[in-house]
Amino acid sequence: MTGLQHAKVSLSVPPASRAPRDLYVAIGVDCDPDRDAYPARLRWRGVEALPRLFDIEDVRWTLNVRADTQVRQYCGSAAYCWEEYHHIWRLAEARGSAIAWHLHYFGPDGLQDVSESNILENIEVGSAALGRPDVVHMGWTFQNDFSLRHLARAGVRVDYSPVPRMRFLGHGGVDAYDWSRFAYRPQLWHGVKMIPAFSAFDPMLSRRFRTERVMLTMTTRPILYRRLLDDFFASGADFFVSYFHADEIANAVGGWRNRHLYSFDHLRANLDALRERANRANYRLCFVNVRELADILFDEGRTRYA
Repeated sequence: MTGLQHAKVSLSVPPASRAPRDLYVAIGVDCDPDRDAYPARLRWRGVEALPRLFDIEDVRWTLNVRADTQVRQYCGSAAYCWEEYHHIWRLAEARGSAIAWHLHYFGPDGLQDVSESNILENIEVGSAALGRPDVVHMGWTFQNDFSLRHLARAGVRVDYSPVPRMRFLGHGGVDAYDWSRFAYRPQLWHGVKMIPAFSAFDPMLSRRFRTERVMLTMTTRPILYRRLLDDFFASGADFFVSYFHADEIANAVGGWRNRHLYSFDHLRANLDALRERANRANYRLCFVNVRELADILFDEGRTRYA
């Protein structure tokens, strides 16, 4: 048989009869206070609802705990969320999930403050509160070179904040970030393993959000989230990272988003859709936490990314 004939035979083999490929999936949860009570006070109904996640079969979550100067300003201690809900974090770890750091750079006025002095103070305060965490998911996904270098010095080894090809100037004094030059592949910056979430190309949603690509949280209404899944499975990628906010599973976001956009039921439906699409595309779905995903993606013997 010639090489050309062999290639034709290989291409004619239906996907279901080929050996399945591993698809590694990591899902994070930003454990922020509830948006429907903010900024008057910090309320944590979303965090209190996290044990509902542990009833979902096979998934290993990464729970991103807030610890920064804003938590200290409102609650008296940057470690408040860590200490008050310690039983939830221990329960998660016992089930194979992981704890990470959700670090925001708020100023005293409640606005995003990425001055070097504020970055340094928040890294020092938050790292001490959580006992030098090694995985971070940044507030607003913001990151810059100065911040990352000092996070690395504080012991951070994994950052899964990047949302490739996305840039936003912010709204209401917060939510500014720039990942417009970040490609969809794991990268090593300042010794930190940078793992991107999946951002989809969707002309309709891109016009709505005014970004080149779109990142939807996993609690989003399925009719929208399936557009992101369509783009992901067309990409042929072998890892998938997504996340959502804790208040989205507790009806604590506020306004129309509670009624029409986010819910725990949407999360379940999107996970079912992910499983079904993976099965149809002949993937073997492997749920991992972000720390485990970093070990896999940067293992020279297992992947092409190391």
